[in-house]
Amino acid sequence: MITIPMPERPRPLQTPAEMSLAVDLDERAVLYPAGKGVTRVTLSAVEGGIAFDAAFAFNESRASPRIMVLSLDDAREFGRRLVDSVYQARAQNAITETMRIGITVHTNGFHLQIGDVGSPTELFIGLSSIWRFAQTVLRAVDRLSPVEAH
Repeated sequence: MITIPMPERPRPLQTPAEMSLAVDLDERAVLYPAGKGVTRVTLSAVEGGIAFDAAFAFNESRASPRIMVLSLDDAREFGRRLVDSVYQARAQNAITETMRIGITVHTNGFHLQIGDVGSPTELFIGLSSIWRFAQTVLRAVDRLSPVEAH
């Protein structure tokens, strides 16, 4: 008896529907133009990407916690540029068609300039928090990357 092997069907890719990761920052983390101390950044899955939201040390003026939303590919590139900037201790730019982030190294930490130069959102992160922040970005990208179904 001859058996004919069945062709393998490609397995569908699955993306986790819910994801939320938080990274605690030190007292040197500040978000502008809001001018608020940031104690934590939460990365969560949103339609088409990853949202970065701040938890403020104080927020009497009820400023929006949303820092930015990046597509999965943009978040992957941002994570790569962030790690590169920390290792080399030099400025980097993460630029795509939909993302513009400048990463500057300073004596006491890192300065992330997000968006257009005319009206940017700026996040200052201290040296003791930058590796946790970078690892959380990479972990969020990994968790939301499509995987083969079992």
